[in-house]
Amino acid sequence: MTIPILHSSRPQTPSSTAAASAEGQLLITLTQTAQALSISKRTLNRLIAGGTFPAPLKIGRASRVSREDIAGYLETLRRQRGDKIGTS
Repeated sequence: MTIPILHSSRPQTPSSTAAASAEGQLLITLTQTAQALSISKRTLNRLIAGGTFPAPLKIGRASRVSREDIAGYLETLRRQRGDKIGTS
């Protein structure tokens, strides 16, 4: 059984709106990616330029990042840190 999510009547902030709208998308903007990683967009651009983070997909003039790229990046960070995946 699924529990429906009720939306509040209070206005949402831009960051909460971006996070909520990005949940169901395969590709998200660089701003949404930076918010998801809790870093600035400038830091994200530095990571991309340095080759640490995968280059975004270009669709016309728009740059988008896939959710798999974010998951892969986080997995790489965990492995570098020595975390064992799947343990608590």
